Formats: sequence, C-alpha cells, structure tokens
Amino acid sequence: MEVVALAALAGLNHMKRRSALLCLCGIGLAGLTRGVLAKTTLTSIPIKRHETAMRAAIAMAAQNQAYPFGAVMTNASSGAILARGVNKTFENPILHGEISCMNNYVAQYGNKNWPDLVLYTTGEPCPMCMSALIWAGIGGVVYGSSIEAIQKAGIDIFQFTAKQINQDNNFSQTQILGGILESECDSLFINRKRT
Repeated sequence: MEVVALAALAGLNHMKRRSALLCLCGIGLAGLTRGVLAKTTLTSIPIKRHETAMRAAIAMAAQNQAYPFGAVMTNASSGAILARGVNKTFENPILHGEISCMNNYVAQYGNKNWPDLVLYTTGEPCPMCMSALIWAGIGGVVYGSSIEAIQKAGIDIFQFTAKQINQDNNFSQTQILGGILESECDSLFINRKRT
C-alpha cells in the first residue's frame, strides 16, 4: 500500500502533492496521538524562560556548524531542561536536532508526559520533525529561525511551515511559538560552515 501511495503522490502536481502528503500524514497521526491538552500555555511562560531554553538550544547547535539545528526539551511548568539534541544527519538521515532530542528524552524518561513538555529548536521544524512532535503529543514547540530564513541561508528545506503541518489536521493540540531569539538563530544559519 505504501508503494502505491508514494507512486500516486509522485504523479500529482505540487499543490495536490502537498494536500496528499498532509492527508497521508494525517491518516497515520490520527491513530497515534493522545489528544491530551498541554497543561501550560506557551504564552504564560515568561519570555526570559523561553530565552534561557533557546540559548541552550543555540549551545547545542554549535556542535554542528554546517547544519546548526540544536534542540532542548523542557518541563513546561518548571523550565528544567530534560533532554538535548543536535542535527546528526551525517550519522543517520533522520537524526535532525528535534528527533535526536526526542530520542534522548525517551532514553532517559520513557515515552510519557509529552503534554507537559516544550521543545525549543534553533530552526523551525521540518514536516518530519513536526509530525513526530505531533505524534508524541508534545505540549509546545518553540523555534528561533523560520523556514524562510533557513532557506535564505542556503539550506534546502520543505516549504511547509510547522503551523501548516499542525493546522492541517483535526487532532493536534500542539502549541507553536516562533521568533524567540530569532536574530541569534538566524546568525547561526547565515554564518554556518559551508561544505
């Protein structure tokens, strides 16, 4: 079935492919999400706490100067950093910073308490990462640089925004906030080491 679905997807024009992709993702996501509401709203978290967590994500991003996607996972109530991750696609093509961070969280705490967590990432999550975060049922996602800024820095990335992925389904409860320490994050991508 997957091969047939992918073959059908390949024959569609750009806008139809986008809708079909979102539909296929939605079919898979609908059975896996927990439908639990986040206990803390992103807007109720003080800006200083958002900035502290984003600075930790920026520090992680420094470990990969070519693709500076760093991420940290925090407890939404306390702000405590529970896991960290950085882009490791040189080891495995799916180990984006967000996925690496999620894996580190699960290794330490198990696959639980996602609605109580906020993931901070230097770059707006791609469709793969945003879908994984939605599947997990994470309470919130906060990013620094937008997809548009990342593209301007010369990194090929899908044009779907995290907000589009999150809104193009009827089951996600994930909150999204962008632009935290945006200029610092943009600088990471603009000044990245070109390979």
